[in-house]
Amino acid sequence: MASLAFLLGMVPSTEKVETADDKIRADYAEFLKFENSDELKHFKELEKEVKSSDFAARKRVIMKEKYKTSEEFRKEAQLKQLQKRSKGDEQAEGMKELETEINSDGFIKRKQYFSMNSKERYETTEEYQKEHEYNELKKSEKVVWYFKTKKKYPFKEIERWEETFNEPFSSSSLDRNKWMTSYYWADAALKEPYVMADDQSFITDGKNVEFYDNKIRLVTKNEETEGYKLHLDHGFLIDHFDFTSALISTGKSFRQKYGMFKAKIKMSPADVQQAFWMVTETAVPHIDVARFERGKLWCNYFWSAREGQIPAKSQSKTGGAKYTNDFFIVTLEWSPNKLVWKINGKVFKTQTSGVPQDEMYMIFSTALKEGGSESTLPAAMEIDWVRVYKLKE
Repeated sequence: MASLAFLLGMVPSTEKVETADDKIRADYAEFLKFENSDELKHFKELEKEVKSSDFAARKRVIMKEKYKTSEEFRKEAQLKQLQKRSKGDEQAEGMKELETEINSDGFIKRKQYFSMNSKERYETTEEYQKEHEYNELKKSEKVVWYFKTKKKYPFKEIERWEETFNEPFSSSSLDRNKWMTSYYWADAALKEPYVMADDQSFITDGKNVEFYDNKIRLVTKNEETEGYKLHLDHGFLIDHFDFTSALISTGKSFRQKYGMFKAKIKMSPADVQQAFWMVTETAVPHIDVARFERGKLWCNYFWSAREGQIPAKSQSKTGGAKYTNDFFIVTLEWSPNKLVWKINGKVFKTQTSGVPQDEMYMIFSTALKEGGSESTLPAAMEIDWVRVYKLKE
């Protein structure tokens, strides 16, 4: 059964969910970049110095400095004493040297320095420049954002996961290193593509895969062809088909045990089965992350309770019309003891029985099934992106 949030229609918009996710990931990247920047390193070095007891002591000395206790005052007094002892043209030893120093630009500037009040005097120092720079940096937008973000640290959930698969469909053709266009066992055992007994359409070798606007379309359409069908009584036989469809699978390239499997998809309102599903080497366990059929969106799980018995099943559905109007983000979170289905971040279904313990691969497919209406063809399931994550060690 679907969760209460779905029964009440309390599902956030895809745009809101994706915008929030993009922002938190962009913020995390910016946070890490700034955390390792020379700018922050410089700020911390300034802060360490400005906040040190040594800096405070130097500042106190500067603020309390008086001319009468300065070296300049002592030298002027010394010159006056020497001038008193001089006779006529005779000058006391060292007097000329002192006069030269006292009349120098540097000495005059030092006297001017002592003529200022303590605040003005401090503002001429290197210490003031460092303290001023520190205070300005401390108020800067980037530094304020960094320390505010560091305190809240909203990245804990992101840091739990490591991306293992990413398909943005940004090319104009299918990446054959990632995707095969038939059932895994069609290639591994039969060496020919095939479809199931209840299929009215035949899966083509990528001909029904279309690209547009950095998205992919899996198309089911009116088109005659021939191919193998798996009949329950007679095995694989060549059949004639009036329709073709599409499938892409990571059976050869990518499998994973546990993790988070996500895709942004849009279903067609046509009477065509469209699905994002996962399987192992065998028919069960089988997970429907999202399956659209007969106007309903299904999240299903089939597994073998005991060897030789009919597979157990857990099926949940919700009204599917809304999922044909826009893209939605469907997610399966798979842990050792639980399967959790989410749509736009909201939990739709939870399963704790018979949780699979083997690697699984992903399949996206469309097909006209027995009883389906051809009047709505052509029809396409659209996929914007696919991403997979695993928990970090």
